[in-house]
Amino acid sequence: AKAYKQGWYSSDVMEKYFFSSKYKPDSIIHLQPADVQYKGDGAKTLSDLVTGEATNFKNGKWVGFRENKMETLFLFDSIINVKSVTLNSLVDVGSYIMPPVYIEVWGGTNKNNLKLLKRISPEHPTKLQSPFTKPFELAFTPANFKCLKIIAMPVPKLPAWHPGKGDKGWFFIDEVFIN
Repeated sequence: AKAYKQGWYSSDVMEKYFFSSKYKPDSIIHLQPADVQYKGDGAKTLSDLVTGEATNFKNGKWVGFRENKMETLFLFDSIINVKSVTLNSLVDVGSYIMPPVYIEVWGGTNKNNLKLLKRISPEHPTKLQSPFTKPFELAFTPANFKCLKIIAMPVPKLPAWHPGKGDKGWFFIDEVFIN
């Protein structure tokens, strides 16, 4: 949204995302632990339908990964027909919170029988900027599953232009929407 008035400068652009979530997992298991300092309310933080704020990653609504990649199982008691998964993340460049290097979605009948459904490599910021939330949608051919695994790799080294160049970056996520 952007506001205009004759004779005035226009306002800054304001963006707001609206999500749908057709399926809620019956259980969620982190295969790699989140950072102790930013674990939210455990794995259930990712399906509580409560999004965090771009200006406050310490509010307990975000799950942060730095030392480990996010590798999380979403298990369903019955078969679901899935066509997309959306991860709502935070980008706060000044706080070392960046988009992941890559995101993968795997699906199958159980955790030992998974196939890669989609992999993306998100675009990364090229300069310091204000914090913002960023959803990443991974759409694929609809199929039936009882298990989904999502992997997101934090940036291993911040870029040369960043004040913390060479340090590890963070990946912060507050919600996974399964449709």
